[in-house]
Amino acid sequence: MTRSAVGRFRRTVSPLAGAICCVSLVVGLAPAQAGAATPDLNRLVQTSDQKQREVEAILDELDRLEEQMDALADDYADAINDGIELDKEIAATEDRIKAKEIELAAMQAQLQNVALKTFVGKSVSNSLASILSSTGTLSDAVRRSYLTSVALNTGVGGLDQLQAVIEEIARERKQLESQRTRAGGIADYAKKRLAAAEASAAAYSARQAQALLELGDLLRNEQSRRAKAALEEAKRQAAEFTKKKYSNIPAPSLAAGIAVKAALSQLGVPYKFGALSPGLAFDCSGLVAYAWAKAGVGIPRSSRSQYYALTRIPTGAIQPGDLIFTRNPVSHVGMYLGNGQMIAAPRTGDVVKVYAVSWSKVTGVGRPK
Repeated sequence: MTRSAVGRFRRTVSPLAGAICCVSLVVGLAPAQAGAATPDLNRLVQTSDQKQREVEAILDELDRLEEQMDALADDYADAINDGIELDKEIAATEDRIKAKEIELAAMQAQLQNVALKTFVGKSVSNSLASILSSTGTLSDAVRRSYLTSVALNTGVGGLDQLQAVIEEIARERKQLESQRTRAGGIADYAKKRLAAAEASAAAYSARQAQALLELGDLLRNEQSRRAKAALEEAKRQAAEFTKKKYSNIPAPSLAAGIAVKAALSQLGVPYKFGALSPGLAFDCSGLVAYAWAKAGVGIPRSSRSQYYALTRIPTGAIQPGDLIFTRNPVSHVGMYLGNGQMIAAPRTGDVVKVYAVSWSKVTGVGRPK
């Protein structure tokens, strides 16, 4: 009976025990699952933070690469500007030499006529013809003595003047040779700077492409966020500038509006190192030089030469049309439009566009007149 009772108890308890065991398992499992979810969430947050830091580091790296590229690009633009100025000097020297040679030929013809009159009925010897037609120096004592004798015997003065013209031609030719040597050096330097700038641009593009491939939308979103924040800050600070009053600074040029309009007409034109080709390509300094030339104001070709040539004004006094210089040493320039915005040709792979002024990076402001 006892055995039977025990059996009934076992049969009765077994399903209950199974149920209890099941409940225990379920109850015991829930905390374990919750505990496992917390590390997963932490890892997700850590991964997100890590990706954000990576995005920011990449954008900072791209900024440094862009600064390096700007410096090399302006070296190239400087070399182009120097070459243009030297070409003008060479042309002026060549013109002076040509004018002196015409003057010399006329003086030699006059002396030859004198010699012919002196030796009437006689032919001019080959040696005399050589002396009279020479464009070399007359410092040789014998030649000078002979010509002096001719001049004195016929009453013709001007031998010293003839000598001075020939010596002036010699000096000009020496200067021309030096200028052409310098021009060759500048051309070589420009070629090397261009190659370095192009290599820097290639490194920038490769790094940017890699970053976009790895981080995609995260990178784009951060760039968009930064641009929006930069514009808001630029507008805020520009509004503060309007509250300031300045004296003893030149008023903005009446042609500033024309320059602004000319620059805006080139929106979307691609950037190219050393370019100043409306509708086709510009570099940063080429764009502002073009815009102000359209307004009838000539300014130098490179951003550095522009920075040193223009009248500089306080940043807080900035007005539309003024030029904004950045980097140290200066290697980038854009034109202020007002309300914290500027137009510029930023870099290789980009186009002429409007964007926010980064006031903290402004090296100086120049005002064309």
